[in-house]
Amino acid sequence: MSYSQDEIEQKRLLALQRKKEAQIKTHLSSNSAKLQNNISSANIINNEKKLSNVTKPLGHGNFGRNSIKSNTKFKNQKERFNPIESKAFFGQKSRITGKCYMINDERFVVESSYFLPLIETFKKIPSKLYDIKSKNWSFHLRDYESLMEKMIHFKSDVQIVGLPMKILQIFRKNDVSNKTVANIDLSNIDPHLLNQLMPFQREGICYGISKIGRCMIADDMGLGKTIQALGIAHYYKCNWPLLIVVPSSVRYQWSEAIYKFLPSIPTHYIHHFTSIKDFGNDNKIVITSYDQLVRSVDAFEHQTFGFVILDESHILKSQKTARYKAAHCIVSQARHVVLLSGTPALSRPIELYTQINLIMPHFMGYQEYGIRYCAGEKSSFGWNFSGSSNMQELQFLLKRTCVIRRLKTDVLNELPAKIREIIILNPDLIKSTTKEMVLTSKKLERKVLNSIERHNALLEYYNESSIAKQKAICDYILKLLEEKQKFLVFAHHRNVLDAICKLVESMNIKYIRIDGKTNPECRKYQVDKFQDCDDYLVAVLSITAAGSGITLTAAQLVVFAELFWNPGILCQAEDRVHRIGQDDNVVIQYLVAKQTADDYLWPLIQKKLNVLNEVGFDQNFSLQDINITKHALNTKQKTLHSFINSTEYHCAIDGKIVQSNENARENRLLENNSSTSDEVKQLMEFSENDFNFCDWDEIE
Repeated sequence: MSYSQDEIEQKRLLALQRKKEAQIKTHLSSNSAKLQNNISSANIINNEKKLSNVTKPLGHGNFGRNSIKSNTKFKNQKERFNPIESKAFFGQKSRITGKCYMINDERFVVESSYFLPLIETFKKIPSKLYDIKSKNWSFHLRDYESLMEKMIHFKSDVQIVGLPMKILQIFRKNDVSNKTVANIDLSNIDPHLLNQLMPFQREGICYGISKIGRCMIADDMGLGKTIQALGIAHYYKCNWPLLIVVPSSVRYQWSEAIYKFLPSIPTHYIHHFTSIKDFGNDNKIVITSYDQLVRSVDAFEHQTFGFVILDESHILKSQKTARYKAAHCIVSQARHVVLLSGTPALSRPIELYTQINLIMPHFMGYQEYGIRYCAGEKSSFGWNFSGSSNMQELQFLLKRTCVIRRLKTDVLNELPAKIREIIILNPDLIKSTTKEMVLTSKKLERKVLNSIERHNALLEYYNESSIAKQKAICDYILKLLEEKQKFLVFAHHRNVLDAICKLVESMNIKYIRIDGKTNPECRKYQVDKFQDCDDYLVAVLSITAAGSGITLTAAQLVVFAELFWNPGILCQAEDRVHRIGQDDNVVIQYLVAKQTADDYLWPLIQKKLNVLNEVGFDQNFSLQDINITKHALNTKQKTLHSFINSTEYHCAIDGKIVQSNENARENRLLENNSSTSDEVKQLMEFSENDFNFCDWDEIE
């Protein structure tokens, strides 16, 4: 449709006039604005009448009037009171929320706020019980549907998250495993292995058989998970070949265990997989490492393994890793799978999911598990499953389905006690005022850092602390060397390991060293030397490389020259000595220093342990009764009493206080006893939020 030049010009003039009128309205006073509005309205009407005579044949004569009417109508609708809106009419009303979770094999709890009609409904349920302490109502599982139906009447006021269908099915299923354990016939297992079993180990084998060879043995370190796994595997030997996947450092320990406990197995049945050529027709037992499995996963997929053992299964804690993906491919074809780990979850419940999924592929969806047991929260970056929730239910769920766990304190009373001590290093030998230490310390004190920056700053502080503590560590180790007793010393940084080895060599004392560069063959040779030779007094060990898979019961003293951010790793390292075969008390010493990364790491360790204890994977790692010894302490030092709740000092080694000058030190201890109580209160004010900025579990 086209317009004439006159029409276009008139419309342009009308638009300009409206623009001027709008500008006038914003600058004039209200009275002037009203007067001007009357004038402009009259002008607009006159102009529109003129325009209508011209534009009427084209059908656009009401352009201006329609625009004004529509704007006025829209404004009136916007300002009009709308009675349908709940905010304006009913007011804002929030619903009471709650959740259900299991508290044992038969009962569940409804956790919600107080709502009188709901409480009256609870009282009508036959199996009701009220807990005064928690102020929650619990019911028998048989009344679940009845209760849920009654709560439908309150759906406008109450929103209760019920039990997932999978959880209901698991707990309602008759658990006959406990009844059948005592009736399981173990005569098919090698008699030599059966004769060496302790009662709790026999129970573990029966548990695995009751679960049809699909379970996790999560016993405390040193309780013989290997012999239990071999017992279950030998029971199902008709379904072999058997694949054993282990950390590369303990491959040869497994073959030695087979020779020892299963002498009926021909030697040529056992193969250590190093290349594809190792696969043969008579491969009844194949032992390989996780790394080799990843590299040769295609070759393993073409072999059918009826039974798979995954040692140290916490290595598979992330489903994104190549190790997990390779293990999942192999396990999916196996009829039986047994996982072994003394620390299934090193710090958080989400680490359990991948391991459970290997045993029970259809257990629960990853997101569903994360929301229910990991306090899952969705953000713009996706789901965050780093927390924990419903830990009591998860503990019972694991016990009922696939996990058996016993602690040393529960099943092995004859095993010697473990005594933990803190040794506060000589502050005069700590280089905490160096330029690097001061800079990294100040970085952590800045509040403007984001989580990644704080993570990097804490890691840098940890590295610098190894240099700052090195001289003080060697000074303390020197006093132990003078006593000529066997002991283990763990450290993380290579500079600390090198310094300790150099010190031992200067004393002409024989020692062994196991770190990341020690190959498996040499590793076993080193362990045998320390165990069998009395003149080898010291084992210098890397926390990550030698913290699992070896037995060093020839010593009774373990010294941690450095801390580590994962409590599970520390507990594993402790139990290289505190395990079956140990005849004496075990002393564990942690060397710590004020104004170093230890100030952050020690509370972080306890925080993670609290989460693990809630889910049932107790590490028996308590700081409440730990002994304190100050090494060459002077009155100027700020102590590390923040790590305990006690202000008393106890001696650790044979009742003697470690010191360079005993009489002077005793006097200093008496002087400092009164002054440290204030330091304890001040340093114990660490909250959990102080450590949430850093995720140490991702550090390799």
